[in-house]
Amino acid sequence: MNSSPCPFSKMMLVCLNERPAGEPSCGGRGSKAVADALKKLVNDRGLKGTIRVTKTHCLGLCELGPNVIVYPDGTLFSGVAPADVPAILDKYVKPEAK
Repeated sequence: MNSSPCPFSKMMLVCLNERPAGEPSCGGRGSKAVADALKKLVNDRGLKGTIRVTKTHCLGLCELGPNVIVYPDGTLFSGVAPADVPAILDKYVKPEAK
């Protein structure tokens, strides 16, 4: 086993989990569009390689979704829509991260 420092200044976990019809889930509430918008904006701002957007399965907060967790900040964003993505990056990704 090897270990090394994480190459990313931030990791953004976006839940894409889906549940059976009628049960709350991030995937059922449009989280794929959130993940796609986040990845695109990270690329557009030249942050690829320093900011990692990762699509995950259940984060355990289905009734609040779509959910995004930012690390190492440990911040949870819930009820996220694609329109919220610029505000997330503006608030948690400082210019020095480029």
